[in-house]
Amino acid sequence: MKISYIFATVILIVLIKLKIKKMKCIRLLSIAVALFGITIVSSAQTLQEVADARNKGSELMAAGNLEGAITEFEKCVELAKQVGEDAEEYSMLVESALPGLYLQNAKNILNAKDYNAALQALEATIAAAEKYNNAGVKTEAEKSIPQIYYALGATEYSAKNWDAAIPLLEKAIALDPNSARSYFLMGFCYQELKNEDKMAENYKLAIEKGNAIGDQTSANNAKTKLFAYYYTPGAQAKNAQKWDEAIALLSKAAEVDDTNPTIFQALSSCYNSKKNWDNAISNGEKALELNPKATDGIYYELGLAYTGKNNTAKACECFKKVENEPYLKGAKHYIEVTLKCK
Repeated sequence: MKISYIFATVILIVLIKLKIKKMKCIRLLSIAVALFGITIVSSAQTLQEVADARNKGSELMAAGNLEGAITEFEKCVELAKQVGEDAEEYSMLVESALPGLYLQNAKNILNAKDYNAALQALEATIAAAEKYNNAGVKTEAEKSIPQIYYALGATEYSAKNWDAAIPLLEKAIALDPNSARSYFLMGFCYQELKNEDKMAENYKLAIEKGNAIGDQTSANNAKTKLFAYYYTPGAQAKNAQKWDEAIALLSKAAEVDDTNPTIFQALSSCYNSKKNWDNAISNGEKALELNPKATDGIYYELGLAYTGKNNTAKACECFKKVENEPYLKGAKHYIEVTLKCK
């Protein structure tokens, strides 16, 4: 358009300077005026197209068709560039609205749980935020992407596709290293795949990250799973009198939850069975510390350990605190027969 206007102006100047004959001059002037008129009409038509694109985009946005609105607003911006300064008013308003529209569209898709489409929409949002210099929208979109990878991983997890879930959860963690829930699902997947090292590593990270960011659900779930993984077979090994195996497993359970007196009582019992009196006493005292209103079992195990250490006074003190079965009968035997406590 600007080229046509310049071209028409140049023709007029040339005609004046060259003083071309009247009829020929009139003919050439007509051409120049026509070109200038075309320029004005073309500009007006293009500016109207800018306004039309903006208005149509607004109508689509009001109707909830965000994808359509985005298309029209992008068209408005491109047409405005062609028109120039006259269209700046249109393009400035549209450009300020576009990143938010991209983001809302992506959120709508995400809420519909079309995760792959949402991922594409968020990537488009980031591109638009960069293009139109909207750092806030870019940050929010970037935060949403790991949520999608988590959701995709959780979908595979729910379908018991453990191997498929892991790389998706790894992507979520790469983008959000504090994603406790991703670590938890990773731990569960590795547990199902019989990979104890990876299972323990991810459950522990879920506990650590969950406590750090206040995601107690993920932290507690991971703690419960990891504790049960060690405690249940540990208790079974104890019942089967496999003392070394029981001690190894119960010690790992104690590392996961060092606030549970039951574990330390069980360890005390195992060490008593191996005549390892010092460890029996330290674990029994730990159980007592965690549960001042100790169960009869803790006092009974401590009584046995002190008996093994030939500390009759301490042993009698502990056995005398046992009040109920199934420990009471054994405690009385030690008090009355074995130790002859006073």
